[in-house]
Amino acid sequence: MNSDDKFDAQIRTWLADDYGRLARWRRAAAGVFHNRVPRTFRLMPALHWISRNGLAASSPFVALFYGSIGQATAYVTAGCLFAANAIVGVIGHAASPKDPSDHPQTEALVRFGDLLTAFKTGSVVKSKRSDAIRACLGILEIHARRITKTSKGELSVSLVQYVGSSKTKMIVSHRNPGNLRPVGREFDRPDLLGHHACCAGTSPRVVHQLVHFGKTQESPTQTSVDYKSMFFIPLEVQTPQGGRRMKGFVSIDCRRPYAFYGNRSREIAVTCRAIVDHLKDLLRENS
Repeated sequence: MNSDDKFDAQIRTWLADDYGRLARWRRAAAGVFHNRVPRTFRLMPALHWISRNGLAASSPFVALFYGSIGQATAYVTAGCLFAANAIVGVIGHAASPKDPSDHPQTEALVRFGDLLTAFKTGSVVKSKRSDAIRACLGILEIHARRITKTSKGELSVSLVQYVGSSKTKMIVSHRNPGNLRPVGREFDRPDLLGHHACCAGTSPRVVHQLVHFGKTQESPTQTSVDYKSMFFIPLEVQTPQGGRRMKGFVSIDCRRPYAFYGNRSREIAVTCRAIVDHLKDLLRENS
């Protein structure tokens, strides 16, 4: 199998999410590693964890001090109590309810989306539509950073549009405010993952680890690729004739692998639906 056939097979597997059980287990383990394992050591939280569990396991040493039990029994019992208390703490943290809708930023975004739907896109004058598009991308960036727990600069949001009636020629027309990556460059990349996501329909698509698609390591606008995971939202708009047309896609990329793993991509798609719909209306007006 040559490289093109291998790439095509990877694309089909990715779009169909047709991975075997072993691959899914590996993906789950990688998702936990990249999103749960701390990347930096913080002294105070570590001291708090050791002190809390050590205090819970201290009673055998008190009994040893007064001679009630032997040394071996004290150490074994203390070790078991320390481990049991740590496990109970992990279970309690996992069992605690985590309703994203309770977050004030999420609620504010939903309310802001409701406000946008109350206004017609025609109220945005043509000279200000580019600013309105960039504002929508900025809102998506802020919300995606909160969900993925990333800092400023780690995550980028771009709008990629098809040029005219072309099916493969595209242009990065807008990026989120503060993004210094280039815009306005046309390119013809039928192997672009976002293009394949659009060809497959309107469902959002996630790439957990970009390195798995070796052929796509060339960026259409950069000399090198510094992002590791991507989230694509295809944008299908209504034409003046009443039909439907795939206008392009929103690309959210992150420097951390598996940034959109689990429920993160779905949360972005659901809570930002009004923003994406408003973006589609802006693009439809520009058609």
